[in-house]
Amino acid sequence: MDLLYIHQPAGNWLAGYRQLEKAYKEGKIKSIGISNFEGKYIEELKTKWEIVPQFIQVEAHPYFTQTELRQTLDKYNIKLMSWYPLGHGDKALINEPIFAELGNKYGKSSAQIILRWHTQMGFVVIPGSKNVDHIRDNLDILDFELTANEMAEITKLDKNTRYYNRTDSQLAQFAVWKPDFEKK
Repeated sequence: MDLLYIHQPAGNWLAGYRQLEKAYKEGKIKSIGISNFEGKYIEELKTKWEIVPQFIQVEAHPYFTQTELRQTLDKYNIKLMSWYPLGHGDKALINEPIFAELGNKYGKSSAQIILRWHTQMGFVVIPGSKNVDHIRDNLDILDFELTANEMAEITKLDKNTRYYNRTDSQLAQFAVWKPDFEKK
């Protein structure tokens, strides 16, 4: 398997992470991923991992660029995978003038400009869609490159604004789950 994730730091997540490390050592998985391990959770995991995860999936888009988290990720060469890469379809984000301007320049949609920004930021981006035309368009972002100045202008949009606000109390609902990883 190319990549296996632990979805969130809930329940006995450390036991789950240990199983990912074991599977990695045994060659059963090629990469370890974590999802939603931000703030104190990534700080705690750093003190416990034997194998550094290769990927982290978190909310990231031009309104929420994860600047602080990326500083930690860069130290350990952990790649960020953008969740909600188009801001959950927020019209305010999609209709930002910079995206329309760049879309006109490159003959692309605002969504394509945003997705290209993600790839040039070094993020792994897998936008979701059930619309075949959107899926096709989402793939059509590799025939142009945003300039350094254009990237800088997009970076100015960062408002440190999330669309999904998970709380620790929401994670607590999963704390009763205790997986038995020793069963086959």
